[in-house]
Amino acid sequence: MDDQTDSPDDYHAICLGTAARARGIATRYVDGVYSRFHPFPSRWLALAAGGREYLFASGMLLLKGSDPWRGLGLHINEEATLLIRDKQRAKDFLDARGFGTPAGRVFRRGDLSAALDAFSSFAGPVCVKPNQGTKGELVFPAIADRARYESAVRRVAARHQKILVEESVSGQLIRFFFVRPRVVAVKLSRPASVVGDGSATIANLIEAKNALRDRRAVPGHSNIVVDEDLRDFLAMTGRSLDDVPAAAERVFLRGTSNGATGADSLGCRADLHPSYLDVLAAACNAVPGLNLTAVDVMIRDPAAPARHGNYWILEMNRNPGLTPYHFPWRGEAQDVSGAILDAMERGFAPVPASPPASVPASTHSMPAN
Repeated sequence: MDDQTDSPDDYHAICLGTAARARGIATRYVDGVYSRFHPFPSRWLALAAGGREYLFASGMLLLKGSDPWRGLGLHINEEATLLIRDKQRAKDFLDARGFGTPAGRVFRRGDLSAALDAFSSFAGPVCVKPNQGTKGELVFPAIADRARYESAVRRVAARHQKILVEESVSGQLIRFFFVRPRVVAVKLSRPASVVGDGSATIANLIEAKNALRDRRAVPGHSNIVVDEDLRDFLAMTGRSLDDVPAAAERVFLRGTSNGATGADSLGCRADLHPSYLDVLAAACNAVPGLNLTAVDVMIRDPAAPARHGNYWILEMNRNPGLTPYHFPWRGEAQDVSGAILDAMERGFAPVPASPPASVPASTHSMPAN
């Protein structure tokens, strides 16, 4: 069934569809399943540009009809998938080429005892998460005591085959949106937080923040949900919902920075040293077949030049969301949809049949673009 209206549940597709129609590119919605292993999403924005037909939904871009094994098409990042969906393997790949990443180890669920024993092998706080997780689910950063560590490992193991344990790095989480061959947008992903007024409790401040979110209705910014993970994070930082923060004190409520968990997307380009754009473009261009991604990078001091010890690449996203760039909580909108359409019209770089024989390694701080 075809439908000429926007799919109301997919703001990412609305962003791309609106940008396409502004250029005179016709769009429509079609139903279909990407593969039997990936049945969702099932409703796709269809459009044509540069002599090719594309399908798009929830950050996933397909080149229509180019895969004989699937009815819909070939993922725009198909050749890069096996690498970037494995977080530790992707970090090893980047580390070998001179890019900064947090040290980590992967453990199988069947060897849970080894995962539980690994806590003592790290010199500082650790982060526990699925090695192939998405959307910030079951990510537990800044763990400094064994009891919380063992609980986190068991929770990840209950739902995933592979558990990633890595050093927990601190700073500001910045997401770089890449459309080959360059970074086209950046944003700061600030974890769910409230700002004290000297009289209200954290619980009251959360209610007020959610009321503000309801009034503003910024797409991609969910309300803050008070659950056990939020309470546990507060307890880990020595706080509780009944605490009264000082006036102007920002209290973080989670360690993750996803819109679905109440994070804020903020414009940050003016505060970011320009060297990061070159470093992240070089990192993405080093991955064979990676045409479109958003890269999560923890940066200790964004104003300082890119160098080891000041930034760590955490992961590359195969299906990057568009909405937070078009609808930030604070800052100017960034036209990532326009950058994607530009790439469609000129033709995405052909996917190589195999990785290049060698990728020049950086000596350290700034790989050449």
